[in-house]
Amino acid sequence: MARYDVLILGGGAAGCVLAGRLSENPDRSVCLVEAGPDYGHYDEGRWPDDILDARWLALDSHRWERDDEDDRSQIRARVLGGCSAHNACVVLRGPPEDYDEWGSYDEFEPYLRLAEETLRTRPTAWEELSPWHRAFAEAGGEDAILHPLNAVGDVRWNAAFAFVDPARVRRNLTIFADTLVDRVLLEDGRAVGAVAGGRELAADVVVVSSGAYGSPGILLRSGIGPEGEVVELPVGEALVDHVGTGAAWTPTEQLVHETADHEARHGLWMGQVTISRESGLLFMFPAIDPGPAITGAVFAMKPHSRGSVRLNGPDPETPLAIDHGFLRDERDVEVLVTGFEQLRELASAEPVAQYAAAESRPGREVDAEEHVRATARGFFHPVATCAIGRVVDERCRVLGVENLYVVDASAVPTIPRANTHLTTVALAERAAEWI
Repeated sequence: MARYDVLILGGGAAGCVLAGRLSENPDRSVCLVEAGPDYGHYDEGRWPDDILDARWLALDSHRWERDDEDDRSQIRARVLGGCSAHNACVVLRGPPEDYDEWGSYDEFEPYLRLAEETLRTRPTAWEELSPWHRAFAEAGGEDAILHPLNAVGDVRWNAAFAFVDPARVRRNLTIFADTLVDRVLLEDGRAVGAVAGGRELAADVVVVSSGAYGSPGILLRSGIGPEGEVVELPVGEALVDHVGTGAAWTPTEQLVHETADHEARHGLWMGQVTISRESGLLFMFPAIDPGPAITGAVFAMKPHSRGSVRLNGPDPETPLAIDHGFLRDERDVEVLVTGFEQLRELASAEPVAQYAAAESRPGREVDAEEHVRATARGFFHPVATCAIGRVVDERCRVLGVENLYVVDASAVPTIPRANTHLTTVALAERAAEWI
């Protein structure tokens, strides 16, 4: 049986950080296990085009199977780098008070900064904004946020490139790709390894880093959960994601021509701007696709509703039972109705109105509340299913089990008012020092 000092179960953003940082010590053997493929070092040129193209979401490939294929909110990446290989390359911090809710922003801030630097974050320049995004930015005024990007040119600089590539030459790092984790091996109240790809791997320390959906799945299959045979903990409970809804408009001829000209000179990026409203409780997110197809969405950034992650069966290939719990709390309906009405107002006022001929989805005749209740969806930012203070302690150690950690978005106990990529990477940067 292969033995390692540290076994990392999951090669998403957090797992890549941990593999890179922990293997910096040449006396420590590290094994990273990822269910999806690893295409090697970026310079080898084997990564698929959709994963590399930072301008567009890469949601149509390298996906986990879902128990409801119509539920796009369940989408997560099955590839080294995880959702950092799929996402919109937006690198945003939540406001300091979001981190003070579960720790200290002053202590966490250096890790946010380190994560920004390692991901090679760059600003979006005003001249890069498409006409659609520029109009929203002008309308938003001081509330407009031009997205910092983890992109090198138009290459999505995912966590595998940022953290694993520099470590690939180290003899103390082993990577098992296309290897599905079943469960953690436990003996006498401590983690001693894992079953992955049909074989046992032994380790002195086991770190579960399979995301807000995958990590609770591994713990539940290991007998750690609300009715756990080994340890009883609220694993998989309190799932939360930014919940929202969107609209689409028919582009005017002016926008079609201006977008074509802009794309020829600067390229075209799907998402470049966020508009913050109501002290950051609402985010408006305009988006554009070639054609152009123009859309906008509004999301509640501090939702009250909670869901859960459960097992549909013991086989690790069986899709998880994911209940988002969207709009379970009526306060979220109220926030989104207000936000959707504000989105409509913004689209009907200059300078946005010159580009939006008519609302094509859902249509102006559709009531805002009716639309919100019928179409609420997530923002691909799930957290809190193995939360600090409930499932793990302040250093991400699983309560009641020795030598077992959970380090990823599932450990983040309260959702920040920003996309969760940077927060997750920063948490892993910090946890690498604890481990």
